[in-house]
Amino acid sequence: MFDPLQSSTYKNQRCSTSFCTILPQYGCTSNQLCWFRYSYVDKSIVEGILAFEMLLFEDGASNVKLPGIVFGSVHSEGNPNPALLKVPGLVASAVVLSRFNENNSLGQLRFGEDAEFSGKVEVQETPMVPGGSQGTYYVLNLIDISVGDNRFNIQFGGSKMTALLRDARSIIIDSGTMLTFLAKDVYGQVVNAVANVINHERFYPLEKDLLYWKLPPSNIFVMFRSGIACLAIEGGEMPMFGNAAQQNMHVKYDLGHGLLSFAPTESSDAA
Repeated sequence: MFDPLQSSTYKNQRCSTSFCTILPQYGCTSNQLCWFRYSYVDKSIVEGILAFEMLLFEDGASNVKLPGIVFGSVHSEGNPNPALLKVPGLVASAVVLSRFNENNSLGQLRFGEDAEFSGKVEVQETPMVPGGSQGTYYVLNLIDISVGDNRFNIQFGGSKMTALLRDARSIIIDSGTMLTFLAKDVYGQVVNAVANVINHERFYPLEKDLLYWKLPPSNIFVMFRSGIACLAIEGGEMPMFGNAAQQNMHVKYDLGHGLLSFAPTESSDAA
């Protein structure tokens, strides 16, 4: 998607620069350029060359030029997953994730006025948890869960709190993790409720809890293999709202107001 040879302002960085040596995994190529590797908790890996480039942003009738921005030019990737971009200090940014099974589909990252919703979509919003020990994660409060018209009225007292999330209701929203993870006591309630309302033949492999034959996938189901759809929710120690549930959604991070908003994109068919 980006060809450095077509840019007059692109410049590779050498491995002796301070930008290179502060990276967690770096090295030198045969011609002394800064090689880097970045990995994520889901084992996805990217490798490439560190570089300088000028970024150009449209600002109404004029353009804003930011020269000498350091970035990683990725040359290879393994087990790729869309990763959450943390942009501190911006009033609003938005991530639009396209559906996994669409061929050659690309998501979008928008800033400022471009992050606003159109007037045609139904927008929902929720406050983000301010500050705290979550570091670079965006954290929300999970108030309750419903399946169909039935609301659980979940009691979170039995949920295990972690060092990262000090409140049993806290849940990370992450575009770099596919599945949604719930505290195990909450997850059990969800599985039982979904099983009670779906009238399909159930499949029982050892490695998965809830699978059904020939169920059309949506934002809460992913394909396990041909003809088998699985609930894209699992029980885990770290509650997390994954990217399968965010497919074909416009997700807006308004850091200035501490709000997360979301609405379906025009191509969304999710229920």
